[in-house]
Amino acid sequence: MSDRCQDILDRLIEATTGSMPPHERAGIVEHLAGCERCREEAAAIEVAVAHLRAAGRFTAPPGFWAEFTDRLNERIATRRLPLAARLRRWMASPRHAWGTAVVTAALVVAVAAVVRFGPAPSAPRDPENAKARALITETMTSTLPSLAEMLETMRAGLAQDSDPSPDRPRP
Repeated sequence: MSDRCQDILDRLIEATTGSMPPHERAGIVEHLAGCERCREEAAAIEVAVAHLRAAGRFTAPPGFWAEFTDRLNERIATRRLPLAARLRRWMASPRHAWGTAVVTAALVVAVAAVVRFGPAPSAPRDPENAKARALITETMTSTLPSLAEMLETMRAGLAQDSDPSPDRPRP
């Protein structure tokens, strides 16, 4: 089966029921003229549509749709496809082709970057350093820079106090 046949089969119901615009339907009719398999499928769909139209309008009993949607949601929740199958279905969908291509390209670039540049080898961890780091809190980290500034200021003041300069008054 060719890709064109698959496209035709996907749209046959629309063409058969008359919900397809005439200019699109002309392309399908043209394909059916030359493809026996698609023509047989179209004939089967036409028979089914004729039977449905002959059966008349269906009227659902009260509460049918609420019960139907509840049961459908329950089945969907219990029979969810595995992630790999859902991803395969998503990637195979023609409407997601550009998204799939972009995601694939991004993954290839990311893997190539990791392989090429990779993480730098880390130095072996010192168990004593790890214990000391575990004791340091956020408050200590935020306070340490200001303590260093205060220490520098204090050292500068002590250096000036030890400098016997005659023009500076003593307290």
